[in-house]
Amino acid sequence: MNSKLSKFYLLSFLFLSLTNLSLYSATQQQAKGTISGRVVDAQGTPVYPATISIDGAAIGGYTNESGEYKLENVPTGKQVLTVSGIGVKSKKTAITVLANKTTQISDIEVDNSVNLNEVSVIGKSEARKQQEKAFAITVLDLKRAQVISIPLNRLLNNVSGVRVRQDGGMGSNYNFSLNGFSGNQVKFFLDGIPMDNFGPSFNLNNISTNMAERVEVYKGVLPVSLGADALGGAVNIVSRKDANYLDASYAIGSFNTHRAAINGAYTDSKTGFTVRANAFYNYSDNNYKVFAPIKDLNTNKIVDNRWVKRFHDNYEAGGIRLESGVTNKSYADYLLAGVIVSKNDKDVQTGATMDAVYGGVKVKSESLIPSIRYKKDDLFTEGLSASFYGAYNSVNTFNIDTISRSYNWLGESIKDSTRGERAYTDSEIKNREWLSTANVSYMLDTHQSITLNHVFSSMNRKIHDKVDPENESNKIPQKLTKNVTGLGWQIKYDRWNANIFGKLYNTNSSTYKRLDEYTVNARLEKVKDSKTYFGYGAATTFFILPKLQAKLSYEQAYRLPESTEMFGDGLIQQRNPDLKAESSDNVNLGIAYEQHLNNEHTLYFETNLIYRNTKDFILKGVSLTTDPTTAYENLGKVLTKGIEGGVKYRWKNLLHAGVNVTYQSIIDNQQFEKNTGSLVGEGIFEHISYKERLPNIPYFFANGDAGVLFQNVIIKNSELTLDYLFDYVQKYYLSFPGLGAKASKKVIPQQMSHDIALGYTLENGKYGFVLECTNITNEKLYDNYRLQKPGRAFNFKVRYFLR
Repeated sequence: MNSKLSKFYLLSFLFLSLTNLSLYSATQQQAKGTISGRVVDAQGTPVYPATISIDGAAIGGYTNESGEYKLENVPTGKQVLTVSGIGVKSKKTAITVLANKTTQISDIEVDNSVNLNEVSVIGKSEARKQQEKAFAITVLDLKRAQVISIPLNRLLNNVSGVRVRQDGGMGSNYNFSLNGFSGNQVKFFLDGIPMDNFGPSFNLNNISTNMAERVEVYKGVLPVSLGADALGGAVNIVSRKDANYLDASYAIGSFNTHRAAINGAYTDSKTGFTVRANAFYNYSDNNYKVFAPIKDLNTNKIVDNRWVKRFHDNYEAGGIRLESGVTNKSYADYLLAGVIVSKNDKDVQTGATMDAVYGGVKVKSESLIPSIRYKKDDLFTEGLSASFYGAYNSVNTFNIDTISRSYNWLGESIKDSTRGERAYTDSEIKNREWLSTANVSYMLDTHQSITLNHVFSSMNRKIHDKVDPENESNKIPQKLTKNVTGLGWQIKYDRWNANIFGKLYNTNSSTYKRLDEYTVNARLEKVKDSKTYFGYGAATTFFILPKLQAKLSYEQAYRLPESTEMFGDGLIQQRNPDLKAESSDNVNLGIAYEQHLNNEHTLYFETNLIYRNTKDFILKGVSLTTDPTTAYENLGKVLTKGIEGGVKYRWKNLLHAGVNVTYQSIIDNQQFEKNTGSLVGEGIFEHISYKERLPNIPYFFANGDAGVLFQNVIIKNSELTLDYLFDYVQKYYLSFPGLGAKASKKVIPQQMSHDIALGYTLENGKYGFVLECTNITNEKLYDNYRLQKPGRAFNFKVRYFLR
């Protein structure tokens, strides 16, 4: 680690420490006769609405949608707090209120499923409340998933319209696809904070399921409060809000795979001082078998195809997210200083396909991200809320390709006259980004509110290559700045609510272009660009019947190119500084129905129609050469039409089953294109792939799950669970299906996989054990052309949970 980075780590640590000390000191000076806390059910789900009162005093209130409450001017000394409400079994809790102090009450657990004249009144989960909003959204409640060992990326594959495509095993590159949009067209958030530049370690591959309370998948229109330039949706990972808990887990599996995670929080009930931490460590040899082409290194020809083990695919990653500050104060609902520190080491086994095999290429990264978060409801006046997030992202990536050898899939190698296996380099890419998000909302009345949001990011990239220090292109700094401002209005009634919004997008870039390449006039030219766009949209929902909900949304959205798309990754992904922003007219029409039968059975049905009319669609392509690479390019017009649907069934909490199906037609809708400077002449020509289905994108897929739960098996307060998951993908083509001879087509084959997990918990979930088998039938699985995923694998997980 260089001295500058060491100083940066030290300064960030001092900043966090001093901030926490000053915040803690400030808490000691507050004097507000207030109590606050949260009401939850047996599963830890917030209960809303519930009545909160102090026995013998005319003081009371209600919980909000997060199950939180706050009562002021409470008499000091010993008091009795009562929680009650419709469908909530009344519960009394003895508390002690300190004079001139804010007393933080530990979570109060209540029974919110009470029979009233044989009619069961069941409290809604936070996930269900989110789904009842106007936006096209699917919510994954992770309470059950926290017990089993399935990572987030695989869980998201169970959402209709979603495909998470991986290049291989643990640590491999992945591509998230949602209703025809993929990659950076879909944005990721952690508690509403953009994750664009968190570094390669903090992502869906590595984040522990035990860290999150739920995952919100927005299909199309986003709330203004998320504030991003997403083209076709977003994923918001909502971390757990427990005031005090500890959740530790460790899993070991095939291919020498290890996953460890520790998540926890501590809150001082007297001062509101809090510390929250999420840490993980992952490792795998990834030495699973693949069916690969065997090259004779002397003749450079393919002589056979056989099953071999991957031999250069080790992956190791670790990270911690730490936040500390105060909560539930008169001046802040929370004020938290934090830091994310992460690192990973990754061997690179293949190029863009398995036709290229490497034995010495490596990629490493390290990230340091200090941050501060603030939120306050009823700021200065009732109904005014404000939040802010600021961070400085420091991410260093190291690409190492210095071995002058050629390898084949048998692990054999010979000395090569070419320096490096793919691109001779020992480079360090330094990405430095300032990021801030600010959100202000105001309740105009009981039915209307307005929201203003702004997101600013400014990323600078510098590159230094030890083996090519005089490289002219590396001496040119590259910069990308984005501003996205959104203004929204919401109206809400019992059976109907709507959102109308507008967004202003601005991007400024500074980079270089290669001109007249491969000629005597080849040169680099510095280029700058600035663009501004305006988008708008609306979303509405109406309950036709109490359990029958219809949703409709429209948005004209823009998505600004990301730095990795424009500047490349310095290894396999090539740069394209000419990328344009893509725009799309998006329409979602959906209907959802839920029915409770005999107080025991629950049936849920949902279907959505999808329409996307996209211009300058950014598509990731693969070059099928002897050394394959990838690159992003614009397609003039793309039309997407699709339908997705799902059915879920639950009997009590003992049995559940569900299935999702998605069909999407994604075609090239550019009829004519203009050629300039072409060898075949200039002018307007009919586009050769007009009305052809876009290549390398799955168009029909399905997934499902089923599970049973048995209580008090052998030991009291224990649970035995058995879960099954399946995944199906219809075959699709790597190139445009209507062009060329069918026999010459490269195909990603039809595939189906099955997973099963057996779990056992003790003492109401305090101790947990899970045995899992993935890809039971040992199928050859591919998410991308000629990039095989692991075969049958076994994992065993242990968990300790204390709340």
